[in-house]
Amino acid sequence: MRNLIIFSHPHLATSQTHRTLLDEIAELPQVKIHHLESMYPDGQIDVLAEQQACQKAERIIWQFPLYWHACPAMLKRWQDEVFELDWAYGAKQALAGKNLLLVVSTASIGALYDGATDISSEALWYPMRLTAEALGLHWQTPLVLHDVEHLPRSPFDKVHQTAIEVFAQQYRALLS
Repeated sequence: MRNLIIFSHPHLATSQTHRTLLDEIAELPQVKIHHLESMYPDGQIDVLAEQQACQKAERIIWQFPLYWHACPAMLKRWQDEVFELDWAYGAKQALAGKNLLLVVSTASIGALYDGATDISSEALWYPMRLTAEALGLHWQTPLVLHDVEHLPRSPFDKVHQTAIEVFAQQYRALLS
């Protein structure tokens, strides 16, 4: 498997954005998707299975909606449990040399993070980039879709729907 998508979204049923993204890539043969909230509804992560999946992948992708400048809690838990000492870091770096990509949606306009305030997109990703470097992963420039609400709209307006569809096609092309 080329691309392992570690996907976290606690409210996928109401997310038009991430459902559209997943629908666009789900059938690609070189993609395996782990929706953490679906796979581990009780919060008990199968660490060994997740480690094995990571080792089989060439690229690991963390896909999520940005919540208060961070990933959802389940993705953070996954990182804390799967990246064990002497497996992911320390005496052994099982993931060294693989690529890490973030695919993120935000409810904020892009200008909020790039120019309109003192916050930059790079600052948002800095902790995840440090994690990648500590594990020997190659950091790839994040793919970010700004200005999409995380709460359901009924229905999404045409401008937002078009932006999501274009982004989904870019995402698919990147994984193909």
